[in-house]
Amino acid sequence: MAEEKPYLTGRTYIFRLPKGKDLLESLADFCHDNQVKCGVVSVVGSVANATVGYYDQAKKKYEKKVINEEMELLSLTGNVSIQDNRPQVHAHVVLSGKDYAAVGGHLMPGTKIYVCEAYVQELVGEPKVRRMDKVTKLALWA
Repeated sequence: MAEEKPYLTGRTYIFRLPKGKDLLESLADFCHDNQVKCGVVSVVGSVANATVGYYDQAKKKYEKKVINEEMELLSLTGNVSIQDNRPQVHAHVVLSGKDYAAVGGHLMPGTKIYVCEAYVQELVGEPKVRRMDKVTKLALWA
């Protein structure tokens, strides 16, 4: 394994995401617009609907679950790295509906923001770059 170099903290952003937009796309667009190439992300709030995924290791593909109801976004945690020469956000979420039961998984495109407050901490150093891993079929840090 290659020796890892430490990262320094760069700019810190706290902001509200736009209602009605796609959550994953909005985070990636923010990072692109602000040239955040490496960092950590955290979000709380609520969504109008959600799409989450579970990676089936045997099939080597994501199984998607679409939740067509209002949900509290209890936690979103993730990171920012580069894929295809653009900042990409990899995030996992925990959500809760009217029954207070939690559901979670890999955040997929298709999650519509109701109201979300985001925290992005830029990390300064050599950005992590995602490339397709032949064994897992996942885009992993090279």
